[in-house]
Amino acid sequence: MVGFGPLIALVSISGCRLLGAAQEVTDLLEDPITMQGWYVGVELPPGIDLEGSSLDIGAQAQAWVQRTNTSGVSVVDGAKVTLMSDRFGSVGLTQEEDTWIAYGADGLRYEEEDEIRLLVDYGGERARIVMETPVGAVAEIPEDHTAGVSIRVDIRDQDFDNGGVLVYDLTSSIIPGSSGLSGIVYQSDYDVRTPVDPDNLVIDVDGSVFEPERIYGLGVLGMKASVEEDVFGLNRLGSGMASGLAVFHVVSTL
Repeated sequence: MVGFGPLIALVSISGCRLLGAAQEVTDLLEDPITMQGWYVGVELPPGIDLEGSSLDIGAQAQAWVQRTNTSGVSVVDGAKVTLMSDRFGSVGLTQEEDTWIAYGADGLRYEEEDEIRLLVDYGGERARIVMETPVGAVAEIPEDHTAGVSIRVDIRDQDFDNGGVLVYDLTSSIIPGSSGLSGIVYQSDYDVRTPVDPDNLVIDVDGSVFEPERIYGLGVLGMKASVEEDVFGLNRLGSGMASGLAVFHVVSTL
């Protein structure tokens, strides 16, 4: 299990999906290159200035490119990974150890219902994963909330494959001179081996997260996963990507 990453720690994962069946392992050895990726946008709550805050982070893309052989799994060092959008052109991802990554500062912009392609060039070969970005999830989140009371986030019946919740303490960003913790105070878990998990479409955030006299940003992330038919030039068993928009809501216990 992992949480949400530098962006939103839901993208803080490494390595390929684990495959257990003997036939799957055989197929990987015969077609050894895999790629997995994430593409996540951020929608800030309206009517509040969060420029320069921990939520002012923009979109993020992350990818992992690997080769499987009889010695195990290795990173395809030097591969060129690019995220291409029908609406905003292409942005290259930079390799950092075993991960390729790009941020809003690099030019990434998330747009709902945008066809995207995660491209990889390696050793003279080119492969891609294609999908359409989903719209943001709709959830009933209270703006004025009682400290110590849990919040249920329910995004069922919106055609999402998976979901997540992230809570930031924004008090010090909004109220100058205020004390206490800031940044991420809660993040739900996500299993990279299970890109489709309807159990994550209903998440209860424990009441202990919400302390008195604080202002929080609660992000609701609805995710769609690619399907095998969206994968070209890669091993389809171990490759895929997911995308979604984290829609943030203000929750105040003042």
